Amino acid sequence: MSRPQTKWNCGLCGNPIYWDELFTFLSNKAVVHYTCLREKALKTSKIGEETMRIVLDSLEDELNKIVVYKQRIAKVGENEEIKKVLDQTEKDAEKNAALLTRLVEKLSSVVS
Repeated sequence: MSRPQTKWNCGLCGNPIYWDELFTFLSNKAVVHYTCLREKALKTSKIGEETMRIVLDSLEDELNKIVVYKQRIAKVGENEEIKKVLDQTEKDAEKNAALLTRLVEKLSSVVS
């Protein structure tokens, strides 16, 4: 079975991004694998490594929540009330991920 691919390639490594991978959007409109972002952020961090890891771990948590909510929404069936609440919760996780991604950009040289 082939993995479903998104329409994007990673702005850091150039490889395709698949739906089953964690990814985020940078302020320069690039889409990047979380693992690529993490690696570059740790290498170019303007703050202590432990502090950067806290921010990156928080971002990873939010990205994982997005994946989980999407999976749960797909399994709910016809209950629109549950779908609506789960969709809103997923949107909140997306907002949090965006805030954390911007923080990673500010605290490192991910975007040059």
